Amino acid sequence: MKFTLDLAQIAELPTQIATSTALRVAEISGDDIFEMVIAVVTIIYETQPNS
Repeated sequence: MKFTLDLAQIAELPTQIATSTALRVAEISGDDIFEMVIAVVTIIYETQPNS
């Protein structure tokens, strides 16, 4: 049995890994930003004198 590896396959794998990693980082960053916005809104709401 002979094992062959095409150079196009080598270039394709890191691209797929980089793309999925970038998407995951964007998802995590979006969650962090949402949580920070909610925290700021909560602090502002709780510091209002007549709330």
